[in-house]
This record gives sequence, structure tokens and C-alpha cells, in this order.
Amino acid sequence: MAAAPVPVPVPAQPRGRLPRWACQTSLFQLREPAFWVYVLLVVGTGLLAVGQQQSLRAMSPSGWVLSWLLLLLYLVPVFLVVYLLDAYEREPLSLVFGALLWGAVAATSLAGLANHDWGAVVARLLGPDVAARWTAALTAPLVEETLKALGVVLIYLIARSEINGVVDGFVYGAMVGLGFAVVENVFYFVGQFGGQPAGVIGGFFVRVLASGLYGHVLYTGLTGMGIAWFVTRTDLRLARRLLVAGGLCLLAVVAHFLWNSPLLNVFPTGEATPLEQLVAIPLAAAVKGVPFLVVVVLLVALARRQERRWLQVAAAGELGGPALTAEELHVLEQPRRRWRARRALRRRAGRRAAALLRRLQRQQLSLAMLRTRLGDDDDPDLVVQRQRIIQTRQALHAAVAGSLSGPAGA
Repeated sequence: MAAAPVPVPVPAQPRGRLPRWACQTSLFQLREPAFWVYVLLVVGTGLLAVGQQQSLRAMSPSGWVLSWLLLLLYLVPVFLVVYLLDAYEREPLSLVFGALLWGAVAATSLAGLANHDWGAVVARLLGPDVAARWTAALTAPLVEETLKALGVVLIYLIARSEINGVVDGFVYGAMVGLGFAVVENVFYFVGQFGGQPAGVIGGFFVRVLASGLYGHVLYTGLTGMGIAWFVTRTDLRLARRLLVAGGLCLLAVVAHFLWNSPLLNVFPTGEATPLEQLVAIPLAAAVKGVPFLVVVVLLVALARRQERRWLQVAAAGELGGPALTAEELHVLEQPRRRWRARRALRRRAGRRAAALLRRLQRQQLSLAMLRTRLGDDDDPDLVVQRQRIIQTRQALHAAVAGSLSGPAGA
């Protein structure tokens, strides 16, 4: 018996315009002045960054290599989680890597210089005792968040069509923050944790395993959401856009300030035993970081729900036609549902059928994306995309029928 159709209510048009999806723009926009500003800053600071890494390597060759190896174990999964957050239209990899590079090279190099100079100012104004406790909180949050935010702004100016929703802003901001966090941690592992293998592993535990969920990835991800809100919600009054965007950026700075400050600092002292530190350090990090993590997770969840409503509106004109059914739209709305559908089909009809279902899902998402840019139902691009979907659906039905009629399905 066939499964009952899954009703997919189509919501009213969301406030604001639908995003213009299906625009894939490369980082290399040679006619955009912002691209050349980006290149000049990355190349110029890149020379400084290379020199700094060479100095760290000279201090401890084995510790430097171990630091990068351990941080790759952090970088790769975080990169994938952030990149896959966009459920419908993944960002161009050239722009994503451009954001990562900005955080790793330009933002870290410029922040190192600025933090040093502002630290000297704090020491002169407040004295060495106060400066020792408060310099990191008074200088780094504003300096570093501003420089990282500049990377998101440049990405937007290079490829304006790619930041069309708050989730996009989070992705680019988080990538900038991820690049910054990785390079900054190398400095800490070698410079402050001694650079020897034992010290590097200890630094990895403190700054990544215990604290890695609460740092630069979230700070700049939140800043990116603020920037994306400002540039995409042009249907709202300027004052409201500034208020929301400024509030999100300020929240990132405040969270960074609280993390660096001695406030709520319950980290164990050097008198604690290694076993006590193993338990106490993650708990101390959670006291400072978990509230902010919860806020960001909620904001990202709300942003993804908004994109799901946009998808429903964009696909509404295709429901009931040859390219999309209500049941299929229900599955398309969430990556987990798409994955479960492919897994179930692979078990029932084999890998080829699952691969064809994946292609069909991508084509259907592309059809919805195209509808956000094309107003005419009979536009040639829409007609061609529908025909691709029909052909893939026929191939899928044939693959499933062939699998079930063979020895495996007998």
C-alpha cells in the first residue's frame, strides 16, 4: 500500500524578499575593487605571517609540527560542520577558503600588531598590575572582532549575491574565526605552553578540547550574522537594521570580553593536581562559554527555520507538477530527511538507486533556487531544469525496478 501523502503547508510570503539563490560567484572577481583590497592585505600580511611561523618553528621544530597536526584534527571537522550548515545552497568553496585565509593570515597578523600597541597604552594608563589582569579583555575583543569582521565585509563586497541570508553570514564569519583560532593556537602552544610535545598536548587540551566550542568561530559567526542581517534586510528601516546588526556584533565583543576577563574565572590554579585540572578546566570553560554557545545555537536554528520557509515559498509553484511532489518537498526541507531517504533506498535497491535519488534531490533544490530569480513559470531555464528532473526520476524508477526484479529483490 502506498504511503499517505505528507501535507506540506505553504506559508505566506515571509517578510522581506526571497533570497536570490542559485548564484555561484567565485572569489576571483577581478573587476571588483574589494577583491584587490583583499589580495593586497592578505599578501602583505602573509609575508609577516610566514616570518612569524618561521620564528615559532625555530623555537621548537617538533612542537610546531605537532601543533599543526593536532590543530588539523580540530580544523577539518569544524570546517565541515560549518560548511554543511547551509541546508540548501552551499557557499562557493573559493569564497569559503578566502574567508578562512583572511582569518588565518590577515586578521591574526594585524591583530598581533594592534594588540601589542594597545596593550602598551593600557599599561601606561592603568599600571602594570591592572594591565596584567585586564589587557587581554580590554584590547583583544574590539581589535580582533573588528579585523575579523572586515574579512566578512570584504567577502560581501567581492560577491554580494552570495550573502543572501543570515546563515550565509554565519558560515563566512565562522570560517574567518576558524582560521584565526587555528593560527592563534599555534602561537599559544609554542609560545606560552613551552613548545615541547607535552606542553603542546596540554595546550591542545586547554584551548581546543576544553574550550574550542566557545571561541572565535562563534564570535565571528555571530558578527557575520549581524553583517548579513544588515545587507539582506533592505526591506526594513535603516535604523532597525543598524540596531539589530550592531547588537549582534556587540554581543560577540562582549562574549569575547567576558572570556578574556578575570570575571567568572574559576579555572584551576597551578596547585591543582593533573586529575583535578582534567575535570576542572572543562567545567570552568563551560561556565564562561555555554551561555553564549546556547544563544548562538538558537539564533542559527531560527535562521535555518527562516530558510526552510523560504524554500517552501520558492517551491510552491512546482508542487503537483512533474518535478516536485508534496512528499518530496517534505524530505527536501531537512538534510537529515534527505540522508535517511537515500540510506533507506540504498538498503532496498542498491547504491545506484541511492545515487540517483541524491541527484534528483539536488536537481529539485536547484529548481527551487532558480524560482527565486526567475519570475516566469515558462522561463527556458526552468523548463530545462524540470526536464532534467523528469529524466532523473525515470532513471531512478528504472534502477529501483531493475534491482527489485533481480536476484537481490527476488
